Amino acid sequence: MEKSIIIVGAGIAGLSTGCYAGMNGYKSTIFEMHDKPGGLCTAWKRKGYTWDISMHMLYGSKGGAFHSMWRELGALQGTQFVYHDRITYIESGEKKLDVRVEPGVLEKQMLALSPADAGLVREFVNIYCGPGMMGAASLKPSELSGPLDGLRMMFAILPLTGKFRKYGRLTVKEFAARFQNPFLRSAVRFMIDSPGWPMVDYPLLGLSGFLRASVAGAGVPIGGSQQVIYKIAERYGILGGEVRYRTRVKELVIENNRAVGVRLEDGSEQRADLVVWAADGHTVIFDILGGRYINDDIRAMYEKWIPVKPLIHVCIGLNRDMSKIPNRIIFEIEKPISIAGEEYKWLCFLHHSFDPTMAPAGKSAVEVWFATKYD
Repeated sequence: MEKSIIIVGAGIAGLSTGCYAGMNGYKSTIFEMHDKPGGLCTAWKRKGYTWDISMHMLYGSKGGAFHSMWRELGALQGTQFVYHDRITYIESGEKKLDVRVEPGVLEKQMLALSPADAGLVREFVNIYCGPGMMGAASLKPSELSGPLDGLRMMFAILPLTGKFRKYGRLTVKEFAARFQNPFLRSAVRFMIDSPGWPMVDYPLLGLSGFLRASVAGAGVPIGGSQQVIYKIAERYGILGGEVRYRTRVKELVIENNRAVGVRLEDGSEQRADLVVWAADGHTVIFDILGGRYINDDIRAMYEKWIPVKPLIHVCIGLNRDMSKIPNRIIFEIEKPISIAGEEYKWLCFLHHSFDPTMAPAGKSAVEVWFATKYD
């Protein structure tokens, strides 16, 4: 007999769950309170501009385990990608660093800025542009992995063992502080810990292979987040899945400590063999289930973790074509500005002029990010 699954939430997690359910012979229904799919993977339109703050790149769009996943989900079919030749452009007065994907170019620029930091420059470029952990990534569950999968992972991790011993406990911020040159101290941090999107405790080893995996191998989909999400939603429908929009789930039906269905806002009850919650975690854990099924680890995640500092995000429709300048620029301003009691001396902005769907012809969709209490 065909088994059934209820999924709550038509974001990228819920739709992906539904697609794989359909591929494996399950009949699934997704309940979504919004009138469109996507959840946090979304965008909005105003006066001819599209404001997309979700998917600035699609990891694995060129190859690898994630490429296979995106292909199975239908996200790649007919989707065009732009591959940037630089990560960011950093500027402070006369000092400039054009962070391009070519390792030799990056190293040459950094050495020209500070010959005294030659040793640290080479270490950083070796980490940033060398092999990374994502080369060992596999989407196979442990139950389906065999000896050959283990060997592949071992050979992918082996080149990184020296880096683990040397940098295992070091953050990007701590490593950047070792540079003598003040501009490079900031620039190295901005490779990941930017003034617009701070990750001050980001581990240095997390940058291993970043250049290859997250830039050279990660394209930006033309059409942005909604282009990808609508492709996955279409694939879900082809596989026989149904999305019921404007339908809010009010409660889970629990029997013998097992979710067997959902109760909707209109009072009706829907049951299935499996129930997957792919919506807001705090809502289901603490509101709907009343905190009855948590342990110390889960409680700590919600009480102690700080996923990202508070952000101010400003979207601007600019009457100018910015396609000839770097799409992401971080720069130090001559006179710091004060916003909500916080002083800012570095600003970060990016534009989407490489994507003709994001703004009217000759104009640009621009984003400016401010992070509160950035140090």
